[in-house]
Amino acid sequence: MKSKLFFTATAAATATALLSFSAPAQASFSFGTSGIQFAQNTTVNFSFIQSKGANISRLGIYDANKNLLTSLFQEKGRSDAGAGQAGKDSEWLGTAANIAGSTKASFTFLANTVYSLGLYNQGWVGNWTVFSTSSLNTNGNQQTVFNSAGGSEGSALSGVSSVKASNPFVQGGTLISFEDTKGGGDRDFNDFTVTAEAVPEPFTMSGLGLGLGGLALARRRRNQKTA
Repeated sequence: MKSKLFFTATAAATATALLSFSAPAQASFSFGTSGIQFAQNTTVNFSFIQSKGANISRLGIYDANKNLLTSLFQEKGRSDAGAGQAGKDSEWLGTAANIAGSTKASFTFLANTVYSLGLYNQGWVGNWTVFSTSSLNTNGNQQTVFNSAGGSEGSALSGVSSVKASNPFVQGGTLISFEDTKGGGDRDFNDFTVTAEAVPEPFTMSGLGLGLGGLALARRRRNQKTA
């Protein structure tokens, strides 16, 4: 009886340990206006939502030195309705129809490496880039909000200091939205909006299966000895 109880307790403890080891772990990360960094290689899926800025914008991944690593989304024009009065009347709305190529993109962030999102803008006069990492912007301005799609067109978004970071591992992803005007603009933070969803580590069923198989073998041997 004692042997049976011991085996049962050992099996339960081992199974619990295996489950803990095999379950997807969410390692430490930074995902906000202080930078983007993960403790392990992490793939993030991005989806374009919409834009409401008069610039022609391109969203990309940059390193800590402001070097472009890859482009995610590129607009074809200033809005779905064009660059004239119709575009202005639409509040410069850009949807999937204004994106060159796919509205979905993925990027694998390498472990312990600092990255930033950057929005390159072709304005009416001149070009510039604003970054999701505030320290990379002029005067350290916050140009991006996390877990928010920004505010109403032309109206400053309140409480921007409370939307400086978010969790990309949540199901469905998290919102990220830019103020495209260098130096702050109207601070509505609705000029270019995407979602980002990190892909968690897969559940290691093979490791769990091997562990449970070992438990079954040990039990058979114990039964043979007591037979």
